[in-house]
Parts: sequence; C-alpha cells; structure tokens
Amino acid sequence: MFKRIEFVFETIGAISVVVLCVLIVAIVICREFFGFGVPDGIIIVRELMVLAILFPLSAATAKRAHVSIEVIANLFPDALNRWIAVFAALVGVVLVTALLLGGWEQFTKAFESGSHHGGDLFIPKWISRGAFVLAFGFVLLRMLNIFWVDLRAAVLGLPAAMNP
Repeated sequence: MFKRIEFVFETIGAISVVVLCVLIVAIVICREFFGFGVPDGIIIVRELMVLAILFPLSAATAKRAHVSIEVIANLFPDALNRWIAVFAALVGVVLVTALLLGGWEQFTKAFESGSHHGGDLFIPKWISRGAFVLAFGFVLLRMLNIFWVDLRAAVLGLPAAMNP
C-alpha cells in the first residue's frame, strides 16, 4: 500500500514541477513581450511548491535518500549503526509529528476563517495547508513504519531493510 501511494505522490510532485516550469516561462514571456502578468502567477507558483517538494518526501524517506554521513557511520560496528538508525527514526517521528500538528493547526485556521490569498483569483489558503497535512501525514506513517522495521532489526540483530 505504501508504495502505491508513494508512486501517486511522486507522480503528483513530478507533474507539479512540470507545471511550475511552464507557468514560470509563461509569466516571464507575458511580462516581457505582452506587458501583463499571469493572474496570481506568483501565488500559484508558491502553492505548487508544496506539492513539488512535500509529496515525494515519503518516497525519499522510504528509500532512505536523505542526507547522511556515511563516512563516519562506516567507522561504527553494524550493531551500533542499527541502534543509531532506530534513534534517527524516533527523532524523525517526533519532528514530523510536530510539523504535522503545526500544519493541522494552520489548516483548520485557514479552513474555518475562509481566508484566501489576495489577487484576482482569490485562491483559498486551506488548499495548500491541506496538501501539507496530507503529505506530512503520510510521511509520519512511513516514519513509523521505518521506526518499527529498524527497531525489529536492531533487537533481532538483522540487517535493516533499505525499503520497507
């Protein structure tokens, strides 16, 4: 189930990057050659960045593709590295939970107040706040999965699975 949802999120992230590129080119061409801008173009770019950056985050987490310091980690024995992975996953769970709670608070405020971005299109703020919550909600599920897999590997003395 994780892999299917991560594939969908990665696809949405990739499509968002393509749309961002097309939109930015359109904004520049419209301003340079026609003397007007795309309505709320900058706001749309900012909102699409949430999808482009956060939606693929759970897949990157699953692949353990975040920045790590392998030069130092390779000096430690495997048993210690397994417990370091458990600690890192636990810290990740705590941090992602904090981000999720903060995002949920912002989402509920924006949704209840009906606030929107200024501009011609009156784009509601809750849309990107909801995307943030959705993305980090799935990252939290993935982090809990990784924590469980790493904890099991450390307790049993097994090598950790790279893509649980």
